Amino acid sequence: MLSCKRANTSITPGNPSLNQLFSALRSTPQTFSVTAGRDTIIYGANGTMLHFYVNSFKDDSGNTITSGIINIQLVEIYKIGDFIANRTSTITNDSFLTSGGEINIAAQANGQTVFANKYGLGFKQSAASSQQMQLYYGNNNNTDSITTWIQGNNTTPGTTASGTYIDSSRGNHDYNYFFDSCTSFSTVNCDYFWNSSSQLTDIKVVVPNTNYNNSNTEISLVFPMQKVSIPVALYNSATNSFSLAYHGNQIPVGLNYELVVITNNNENWYYYEQSGLTTSGMTINAAMASETKNDIISRLQGL
Repeated sequence: MLSCKRANTSITPGNPSLNQLFSALRSTPQTFSVTAGRDTIIYGANGTMLHFYVNSFKDDSGNTITSGIINIQLVEIYKIGDFIANRTSTITNDSFLTSGGEINIAAQANGQTVFANKYGLGFKQSAASSQQMQLYYGNNNNTDSITTWIQGNNTTPGTTASGTYIDSSRGNHDYNYFFDSCTSFSTVNCDYFWNSSSQLTDIKVVVPNTNYNNSNTEISLVFPMQKVSIPVALYNSATNSFSLAYHGNQIPVGLNYELVVITNNNENWYYYEQSGLTTSGMTINAAMASETKNDIISRLQGL
């Protein structure tokens, strides 16, 4: 089992300027319009299914909206590059999660924010699976922190999935983890706890100098096979290095990883990427190279 001991150093993974600094890397939302009070199903470009019921929408006073146009914005987050670009992790209460997909969803009517009573959500998968999944909702420590997750009320029917089911309504037999009782918009995740019996190790990422620091640099450690994304966010200015701040700074040895380092220093962009197997006592020297913003977006889309 992975250790659940929290690091002794208290941090918030992300500084108050980082969302703004890295906003240009985020995925462009898809847009949809649906009519409140109608049973409606829509699909994202990557296969995410949204099922809105006749009573799915409510206003800020809690009144159910039964008519009118609801404008939906959707971001689908399935690939490891999507996790990095959209500043999300797979962490809950200092434990690691393995993801079956994440979304960011927003709803408005007449320019006003619309909230969720209950709606259905299907996360498309590449193959059938009997792995149980549960709903998690986004938990940002502040408005600029990397997204971590809070487990939904999994005692409510429709908030867990015992495995995938075949969505034959589209005619192409999509496999989905489906939940029919989502109660929040914003960020929603389909996850289960990730455990490993492997030896554990720490990791240190050394950057060239103090021009690369926790006010302009983002480091992500991703395990592609497990769909796990971990911020390497604990900065030490004395050693020009970053380390983990979760699981007592421990990760399993012997797993395939991708490490991505991105710096935005006054709109001068720098990038470093490394892949391999995790080893005991890992130290990685990030040889940052100048890149354009568009090149970095392309690199992330290719991960």
